[in-house]
Amino acid sequence: MLSIARHTLRTRWGAFVGSFVALMLGVALLSTMGLVLAATVTAPERGPGRFAAAPVVVRGAPALTVTDSWGGRDKEPLAEPRGLSDALVAKARTAGRTVLDRSFPVQLAGGPDRQVGHAWPSAALAPYRLTAGRPPASDDEIVVGGFGGIGGFKGTGGTGATSGTSGFRGTSGIGDAKPDAKPGDKVTVLTPERPRSYTVSGVTAPVPFENALFFSEREAARLSPRVDALVSYGPADAVRAAVGDKAQVLTGDDRRDADPRAKEDSEALVGVSSLLGMAAGVAAFVSVSVIASTFAYSVVQRRRELALMRLAGATPRQVRRLVLGEAKIVGIAASAAGCALSVLGGPLLADWLAGHGIAPEWFSVPLTWLSVLLVLAAFALGVLLAWLGAGVAALRAGRTRPLEALHDSEAEADRKAMTTGRRLLGLTALACGIGLLAGAPLLPPLYWAGLTALVAPALILAFALLSPMVIPLIARLVTAPSSALSRGAGTMLVRAAALTSIRRTAATAAPVLITVGLACSLWSTSGSIQTARSREAEHQVRAADMVVVPVHAPGLSRAVVDRVRAARGVDAAATTPTTVFTVPGPDALLYPAGAPLLPYPARAVTPSALTAVMKPSVVSGKLADLGDDTIVVDESWNRSVGDKVRVWLADGREVSLRVAAVLKTGLGDNGVFVSPRYAGTRLSDAVYVRLRPGADPATARGAVAAAARDGFAEAVPLGRWSARVDARKAEETRLALLVIGGIAVLYTGVAIANTLAMSTRHRARELALLRLSGLTPAQVLRVVAAEALLVVAVGVVLAAGVAALSLGGLWFALRQIVSGAPVVIPAGPVVGIAAACAVIALLATVVPAWYALRTPAVRFTSTEG
Repeated sequence: MLSIARHTLRTRWGAFVGSFVALMLGVALLSTMGLVLAATVTAPERGPGRFAAAPVVVRGAPALTVTDSWGGRDKEPLAEPRGLSDALVAKARTAGRTVLDRSFPVQLAGGPDRQVGHAWPSAALAPYRLTAGRPPASDDEIVVGGFGGIGGFKGTGGTGATSGTSGFRGTSGIGDAKPDAKPGDKVTVLTPERPRSYTVSGVTAPVPFENALFFSEREAARLSPRVDALVSYGPADAVRAAVGDKAQVLTGDDRRDADPRAKEDSEALVGVSSLLGMAAGVAAFVSVSVIASTFAYSVVQRRRELALMRLAGATPRQVRRLVLGEAKIVGIAASAAGCALSVLGGPLLADWLAGHGIAPEWFSVPLTWLSVLLVLAAFALGVLLAWLGAGVAALRAGRTRPLEALHDSEAEADRKAMTTGRRLLGLTALACGIGLLAGAPLLPPLYWAGLTALVAPALILAFALLSPMVIPLIARLVTAPSSALSRGAGTMLVRAAALTSIRRTAATAAPVLITVGLACSLWSTSGSIQTARSREAEHQVRAADMVVVPVHAPGLSRAVVDRVRAARGVDAAATTPTTVFTVPGPDALLYPAGAPLLPYPARAVTPSALTAVMKPSVVSGKLADLGDDTIVVDESWNRSVGDKVRVWLADGREVSLRVAAVLKTGLGDNGVFVSPRYAGTRLSDAVYVRLRPGADPATARGAVAAAARDGFAEAVPLGRWSARVDARKAEETRLALLVIGGIAVLYTGVAIANTLAMSTRHRARELALLRLSGLTPAQVLRVVAAEALLVVAVGVVLAAGVAALSLGGLWFALRQIVSGAPVVIPAGPVVGIAAACAVIALLATVVPAWYALRTPAVRFTSTEG
């Protein structure tokens, strides 16, 4: 039968084009995602950068290791580097000459973002090369690093930074910015304590790994007393013997781990891996659904042809072997073509991720053994999907009765459109989707976004499988207004075509359902959760009238914070972002085997300011009890007021703190507060200001604005600050959705055109009968166009049902956290995607129909064409 299958493919290749295209693009999508995902694991090891000329680097342990309840070892990377003690530095010096390295946040006015300060002796460790001037000779002189590293050159104006952490890195500006400063210039530099005026003594050549400013050794020690690392010129073994297990000793290529870019690149790759993991899951669902349905539908379309084979004497087994043989040949060819496309698509996707700051600027897709294995796996999966998609239909094809060749096989097929197996699978998928929705409120809000991402595919699959049961009702409802307003028979013909060809309507509406349903669910879910997070953050600071935020700076200097606090007529709460680690209390649902060590975002704030300006939702305890020996946590810690908890700070130091208050678990990173003693080395990211009762608003606002006016900060109204935060989050969400759902939606858009074109080509005989019944070619095209729009409408209505269920469950869960949280439905994108589906459907039906109508209708009266 394989030779017959090859002959069928050669002589009737047009009947298999749709299946070929669907499988080729599906395999290309899966393989591309796999290649880029593999590149995050097999990213090339980069050589040392900042410490390329340093023989031995000594730094504090980069990770926190804690023994768990089972005797194992939990390990988490530290949020801040652990400094070296004076005693450890003294021991390291016994092994040979050393250079102390200090790194601290600074900002040159008009310079690029994310600058870092060092002592001038550290410049020799890269090494940096002076291109003009000389090293700093006094504490008021600096050397400006050539700005070729992370970030681009910016002016002092702009919107300013906002509080909170971003999941995406800024775009790189390697080589796209040159410093305007030259030796002898007076410049203003934001230091951790305050802005200061310095004289530029020299300028170095650009380097790709950082944007640095170099101070005198004494000035750097004053600005940042902590020693972050040291470089030893003694023997490595002697250094290891001197420091023991109190620090990490790096030599050779391992020195790259101490580069400032190493941790950032690692975190970025983890983010890309997570993002692409979700995108690959969505792509797999879409590809499998489209490929399986396309192959199954292509077999159903050939039911009359297969019945003729049965009439000619073919056995059911031979028919099944023929169908499976054709699927195997098409699967091999299409999968090979898809894998070839992915070799081009992988690098393009990697370039897009790097260009939008989601991945490091050097990120690429190299050819490795892992990538080759993934391409082969995608090829094998494509062949398997083709075989399985055609296999189910082949079982039915083998049961085709010979006499079906003598009457309308499509009507016969439609009488069996809703099989028992299809009904059971649909009901199972529906139960899974509803079960996930019902289970969301039982889990912490942290898991809701991931959980709701699973709901939409389950519901889409259920609605696609069960659609033949509701298509007659939807078709009548959609065409009812037109029937009432129109006196012609056009609407009746369109509705009758849908009702008498339910299988065809379901198959062609399925890609529309997937496209609109997936887009609406993804956009609405992310938008609703993000809006709820914004509402939650605003609720915590609702008592504030103004917010002081950095402007193109790593944070607010201590001088600005002190001046704002001292302004008359206001209460001010300065928050400093940090991280704490702990092992949460027992939870049989989430941690049946015992809770692991987990990092928690936290904010350091003075207790008096916390109670005066910020209003988090307290479940138990008192915010006023926050102090150096206490901590405020949320319900996800599974702790009660008065409990003693072991907490590790951002640099790994362990402290024992008593729980002063427990807050309601929320969606954002707003549930943990510590005293400023545990803020670490980071600068404050915002100061929330509340006008005191009785204070003159104009005078108080003016005092706050004057206090913040240092060139690196500004005071803005609370509403404007909220709008900036929302805009930044919206941009991050948009990029994530483009990766997760954009490519999949684009693929399903192609699937719409592909499926409808297959359907229209198969209906050439039916169109010819319409012509012979008296309709003009223009009238036939109008009927075909109306049928395409009806199919789109059916798909959109089904997608609306998916969105209503998934968003209804999400709304119920969100209102448990944030009262009045709205469900965000992005009308513009959803309407635009639905309109694009309609345009694609019209083109995919009208153009093939117009081409079919060019053939005289009489030629189709005795053959299927």
